[in-house]
Amino acid sequence: MSRTMNPSRKSPPLRTSRTPSRHGQRGTTLLEGLVALLVLSLGMFSVGSVQTQLRLNADMARQRSEAVRLAQEDLERLRAFSVVAATAGARAYADIVDASNTVDGPTRYLVTRSIAAAQAPNAKNASVTVSWADRGGAEHQVVLSSVIGGSNPAYSGALTVAPAAAAMQPVNARSPRIPLAAKDLGNGTSAFKPAREGTVALLMSNTTGQVIGRCNGVSAALATTDLTLGNLGPCDALVGQLLSGAVRFSTSGPPIAGQAFDAPAPVAVALTLTGGTYPTPPWCGSDAVQTAAGDRFVAYHCVVYPLAGGTWSGRSTLAPAGWTLGTTADDRRVCRYTADLNASGSIDTNAEHPAAYANVDGPLAHQNFLVIRGNEACPGGTPVQLDSAGALIYANLATAPHQP
Repeated sequence: MSRTMNPSRKSPPLRTSRTPSRHGQRGTTLLEGLVALLVLSLGMFSVGSVQTQLRLNADMARQRSEAVRLAQEDLERLRAFSVVAATAGARAYADIVDASNTVDGPTRYLVTRSIAAAQAPNAKNASVTVSWADRGGAEHQVVLSSVIGGSNPAYSGALTVAPAAAAMQPVNARSPRIPLAAKDLGNGTSAFKPAREGTVALLMSNTTGQVIGRCNGVSAALATTDLTLGNLGPCDALVGQLLSGAVRFSTSGPPIAGQAFDAPAPVAVALTLTGGTYPTPPWCGSDAVQTAAGDRFVAYHCVVYPLAGGTWSGRSTLAPAGWTLGTTADDRRVCRYTADLNASGSIDTNAEHPAAYANVDGPLAHQNFLVIRGNEACPGGTPVQLDSAGALIYANLATAPHQP
C-alpha cells in the first residue's frame, strides 16, 4: 500500500544552536539586577560619606571660630590693664603672666597663655594657644601672638596727630591761631583791637591765622565786638605773623609762678630781629587786663613781617616805663615762662619760648613773661598751684631768667 503525501502540510522548523533557551534569558536578567543594586549601593554610600564629611567640616569651622574668639578675648583682656604696677582690684601690666584655663561647653577648650620679655623696652611677647579635640578625637589648636607695651594708660589721653596739610579748623570755622576775642567779619577774615582804647585793628585770615592787614584810624571808642568792614579804616596789605602772650607781675617773696596776680606796671614789648633785612619793622601793641575773677596781667600782640623765605628770627624783650631792670629789691627782673614740650631735655623749639627765636614760620601764642623783684630768683614749676579763684592750674609753670 502506497502512502499519498499531502503537499499542504508543512514540516516543523528545525531548531538551531543560535536560538537561546528560556533558561539562559532568566540568568542574564538576574545578573543585571545584581549589578544595578551594587551600583546603587555604592552611590548611596558615597552620598552618606559626603554628608558626614560636610557635617564634620561644619563642626570644625565652628570650633575654629570659637577658638579664635577665645584667643582674641584673652589678648584683649591682657591689653585692658588700667595701671602699670600691681594693684589690688585693678588690672595691671605687672599681672600679665603665664596662665591656663579650661572653657567647658559643647566642645572643651584649653586656653594656654605664654608670656616672654620682648626685645623692645617695657614690652612683653604674649602668645595664646587654644586646643580642642574634634568628634573623631583628633587634636587641633589655634595660636595668636602679639606684643603688649607697658605704657601707662593715662598717657593715651595726651596723644595728638599733627595735621598733614591744612590747618585745624575748630567748631567756629576759624584757625586756632586767631585770638578768641577776634570779631568774625563774615568774609573769611576776623579783626580785633590789641588795645581796647587804641586806634589800630589787626585783620587776620580765618583759614591760615596770618595777619593780612593792619588797619589804622579805627575809633578808640569802638570795641572789638563792634568792628565791621566799614569802620576798620585804611588797612595795609602786608602779610605778617602774630606773636602774642601775657606779662604777669609778682612782688611776693619768693614769687610763685602760678600766683602772679599783682597790678601790672606800664610796660611795652620790643622785638629785635636778626638774620637779614626785613620788609618793614615789627609792630607791637599791649593792653592791661583784669578779669572778673581778679586775675590781672598785660596782654600783648606783635606783628612780625618775615623775610622773603617766610621766616623770621630775633628776640623779644620788655621795655619798662617808670620802673627799672636790675638785681636789687627796688629793681625788677624779667623771667619767661618756658617748658620742654617735646621732652628733648632742652628748650630747642620756638613754641617752648626760648631766649631767642630762630626761623619762625608761623604764629606763636602763649609766649608769656613774669616780672618779679630784682633780688629774687626766677621760680620753677611746682606740682600743685592755684589760680586766683582757688582752682588747680594744670600747666608747666617753670620759668627761666630773661632780663637783665
